[in-house]
Amino acid sequence: MNLTQVMNVTLPDPPAARMQESFPCAHPKMIARDHHEREGHMIHVIIPDGPSHFFRFSKQQFELIKLFDGRRSYAEIARLFTRTQGIGINAEFVQTFADNMEKKEFWYRTPQEESITLFNKLTSDRHKALQKKHGKSSASDLAIIELIYFDPDKYLNWIHGKLKFVYTTWFTTFSLVMVVVMCVILGARWDEVWADSVKFYNFTQKGLLDLVEFFLVFALLGAVHETAHGMTCKHFGGESHKMGAFLMYLMPGVFCDVTQIYVYGGRWQRVATLLAGVWSEIIICTWVTILWWLTPQGTWLHDIAYKFILSGGIFVIIINLNPLARMDGYYIFCELTRFFDLKGNSTALLSNSVRKYIFRMPATVPILPWRRRLFFLAYGAVAGMYSYLLLLFFVRISYRIFFNYSPEWAFIPAGCMAYMIFKSRIKKLMAFLKALYLDKRELVATHWKQISVGMTVVIVLASIPVWRETVEERFVLEPAQRTTLRATVPGTVLEVVADEGERVSAGQPIAILRDLQLESDAAKATADYGQAAARSLQAQLRYASYSPSEQERQRLAESVRQISERQRQLSIESPISGIITTPHVHDLVGSYITAGTLVAEVADTSYMRAQIYVQEDEFQKIQQINKAILRMDANWVPVRASFTSFSPVSQELAPGLMPPAKYKGMHPPVYYVMEMHVDNESGKLRSGMTGTARVYGERRSTIAEVFRPVVEAVARRLW
Repeated sequence: MNLTQVMNVTLPDPPAARMQESFPCAHPKMIARDHHEREGHMIHVIIPDGPSHFFRFSKQQFELIKLFDGRRSYAEIARLFTRTQGIGINAEFVQTFADNMEKKEFWYRTPQEESITLFNKLTSDRHKALQKKHGKSSASDLAIIELIYFDPDKYLNWIHGKLKFVYTTWFTTFSLVMVVVMCVILGARWDEVWADSVKFYNFTQKGLLDLVEFFLVFALLGAVHETAHGMTCKHFGGESHKMGAFLMYLMPGVFCDVTQIYVYGGRWQRVATLLAGVWSEIIICTWVTILWWLTPQGTWLHDIAYKFILSGGIFVIIINLNPLARMDGYYIFCELTRFFDLKGNSTALLSNSVRKYIFRMPATVPILPWRRRLFFLAYGAVAGMYSYLLLLFFVRISYRIFFNYSPEWAFIPAGCMAYMIFKSRIKKLMAFLKALYLDKRELVATHWKQISVGMTVVIVLASIPVWRETVEERFVLEPAQRTTLRATVPGTVLEVVADEGERVSAGQPIAILRDLQLESDAAKATADYGQAAARSLQAQLRYASYSPSEQERQRLAESVRQISERQRQLSIESPISGIITTPHVHDLVGSYITAGTLVAEVADTSYMRAQIYVQEDEFQKIQQINKAILRMDANWVPVRASFTSFSPVSQELAPGLMPPAKYKGMHPPVYYVMEMHVDNESGKLRSGMTGTARVYGERRSTIAEVFRPVVEAVARRLW
């Protein structure tokens, strides 16, 4: 802390220091390069140790800037520019231009002016700190919070000297071959890798240690990613003087300032610099894929390699190369379309068009070719929706994380997070509503009847039930029919007809037993029965002692029947059609088994039963069930299911569906089991498969969807 900062903390507020009145001066060390762009000949300018962005000027604007030397007045600059460029401007225009550039911190300041500026800035910061201390400031914006940064120039010089071979043709070719090898290895187990990638980025199922491990891997790959940006910028002649860590909506990240590439590099060099981050992670992913493929399962090296694959794989490409968010993909898309501020221009055009043509408010809509106008409007609408969905995703993730620790009070921190994220947008909305009211105040007073009718229509439409209730819960698949085959008589296994995984029909033998004692008893009983039948017949012909002979024959006939039944039981048959699920059934051949010994299990997998575990607080949303969509963890293709029954009492969650609670303060919720019927004619579904089910309930109106969570939360707390 320097002396000025110490005084700023300890002393009362001094009067603001004022700089001696002077005229702006262009920075003597500014760096400018010519570029040919969509608008024509443009000049890109950066200020050493100045703002962390570059400036784009037309040729005439840059010529005007060069006339600012700190001594010429605005009138002198206007006359000189008119004489040299042949374009008439006045002193007021020059002053407005200079003021706009002052807001962007473009002009050069002497050391004395820098000290005065720092002094006033620290005084302003002190006022903000005091307001915060006395509770007069609102929550801060969470969009970008810089944590720490440093000058990476020496680090990038060193690493560029060590790794400059990565920019050679042979290494690029070799890396492309490695990418093909990686795709072949991961493609062979794509369903598994994709399902694990979704789980890896699912924060709701992570404990504290899992979150720490995730962010460590993420930060390491992020450092490599940003180093690749800075190193590529240096390779093409630029420099980077700022690299560090930041928080984006409380999610940690790494950044590296590569602004100079927009001055020193051409169009494709800028694209290469922007693409270098993702490309570096893909290269790392190729090497760890080979390591994962070669190492045995269960080893720490195998597990770590797989986590790097999940962290730097397909999701990195999707997230970073998405042109709808201000990340690498957006800036690459701007270079390819040659619109440098595509999101800003599109949002401004869309906003002004809505204000002017829908709300009939004063707004300036720039005149553009119809194709460009259509492109800007479409991009602005899609990018805007994506941005709000992304912000809502952050809020939902925070709610699910807090829900794991306190289901009853999770809405409070999640609500605070939502307010801090949407605070600036709420202020803009309120400012727009105020401007709309002031603009339409007289119109409302004149046409209040028509407006009342319109509002009534809107309320009626908002009361129509159009939105379906949905819940997403975990499930496990089981065969709809399952039977266990056990030996009912003892014997030696003579033959096994079907083994694990084979399909059998109803009545088909699974195993055949042999019992020598039973065979001997059967032969003796058959012989005795023959003799008894002969004696009964003779007695019937002689009309003597017929009754005792007939009773003996019937007794022996029953004995033969019982022994035959026992012989029939030596053939163990399946009562249903299905698949053998017991492993190593053939190992029973030659062994002696007793009555009651398990021989095999048969499961009918032609249709499955999905057991969906619904949390108690979600139970009320699906009193009237319409349909359900199942998505397996091992397969992204959705499967439809039909409702069959609901458990009348709560049940414990099936093992493995959710990670166990790691803290004593985390109480697992109560679950009810919903059973769904799932057709499985293709045979792709297997018993024990898990996934997430989305169950659709009755329809609700827009008003109910908006106000019900608030009403329920308040009512629950009051109760």
